[in-house]
Amino acid sequence: MIRIKILPLLLILLLAACGGGMQERDKPVITVSIVPQKYFVERIAGDRFDINILVPPGAEPETYEPTPRQMQEVANSLVYFRIGYIEFERTVLRNLGTAGNGPLVVNTAYGMDLIAADIVDHGDHVHLYGVDPHIWLTAPGVKIQAGNMLDALVEADPDNAPLYNENYNNFALELDRLHAELTGKLNGLSRRTFIVFHPALGYFARDYDLTQISIEEEGKNPTVANMRKVVDIARQEGISDVFIQMEFERENARAVARELGGDVIELKPLSANWSANMREMADKIYEVLKE
Repeated sequence: MIRIKILPLLLILLLAACGGGMQERDKPVITVSIVPQKYFVERIAGDRFDINILVPPGAEPETYEPTPRQMQEVANSLVYFRIGYIEFERTVLRNLGTAGNGPLVVNTAYGMDLIAADIVDHGDHVHLYGVDPHIWLTAPGVKIQAGNMLDALVEADPDNAPLYNENYNNFALELDRLHAELTGKLNGLSRRTFIVFHPALGYFARDYDLTQISIEEEGKNPTVANMRKVVDIARQEGISDVFIQMEFERENARAVARELGGDVIELKPLSANWSANMREMADKIYEVLKE
């Protein structure tokens, strides 16, 4: 876990109230990077905190730039839960590093088996390059993330540790049941490959022994050559539909779907109701892949 010195809770509240133009809050503040993390925090902590979300609904995390006001809100938070591998989080950390006192900063990806384009082993440590940041789209992975959140909440607010531990244990059981449910649903499919515009479902695909084929190339709009490659793979696999996240422009996805005689199907990986959304995504993928 990456930590930055914790301000006393009373001082956090005073700073939040006194910051120029800042919204006054009745509860201590926890900041998260994306909407689904709010769901995780609330499953453990209930309504004990105000949750400040950096990336607003409809925005794309990988291209988002936080505002100066958001930077101040992070600095005034008790804890900042970051995904760990989204570019704008580096900017937030750099600003916190120059601000002196600040929140407890937690890399929620700590302990996960991360998907990376390149792994360099230096013997006593490992460097990961091109890490897939979509770590919240995996029930087993969220169980690890929630565990990191639990540890931080207990450290920041030890008086309520029994409540946080009980809530985490209940959430962990629900995550295990969800993973088993989705495994049972997707296990019997003979077709195992699906097409998605932006490669957000790498962890989901790994969990359920599926393969995602991305139209987008390394965060950039696809070339004609790559779109043709995707179409060729889709025809070999008997795939006609294309998944796309609601935050992305649809023109290229529509072009591939038209070529295949299929449809563009919307996914919502940043949905506020994370559990329901995981089931909805599994249902949509199942409907496309079943024969």
